[in-house]
Amino acid sequence: MSAFVLISAILPFLNNIVGYFIDVNVQLANNAGERRLDLDSAIYFLSIPSCIILLALGGLFKAHRYTFYVVLVSGYFHLATYIKFIFFNKNIISGYADIAIVVIIALIVYLIYRLDNYYREMNVIDKFNNSTLERFSSILFKRNDITKK
Repeated sequence: MSAFVLISAILPFLNNIVGYFIDVNVQLANNAGERRLDLDSAIYFLSIPSCIILLALGGLFKAHRYTFYVVLVSGYFHLATYIKFIFFNKNIISGYADIAIVVIIALIVYLIYRLDNYYREMNVIDKFNNSTLERFSSILFKRNDITKK
C-alpha cells in the first residue's frame, strides 16, 4: 500500500511528465467552469484531489512509514516552485535555488527522521516503565494479601 503514497507523490508532476510525450498546451473544448482550460492545467487540477485520496488510502492500509518522506519531498518541491512562480513570475528555478531546496529538503527529512526515532524510543521506554511498575505493584499487592491471611 506504499504504492498509493508513492503515486500520490508523483501525481502533481504528472502534467510535466505527460508534457514530454504530448503537447499539453492544447485548449480543451466544452468546459463549463473555465472559458479557457488547457490540458496541462486540467491534468494538474485533477492530480491534486487524487493525491489526497491516495494518501488517505495509503493511511487506511497502513503504508510503510518511510513513504511519507517521499510525499514530504514532493510537496516541498511544489511549494518552492509555486512560491517562485507566484511571487517572481518565473516557472524556472535557478541552479542555486535547486541546490538550496535539496539541502533544505534533506535537512527537513533528516530532522523529521531523528524526531520520529526519538519519539519511538521514548514510547518504548514508557512501555517498559509502565510494565515494570505494573509488575512491581502486583508483587507488592500479592505480598500484602499474604500478610492479611
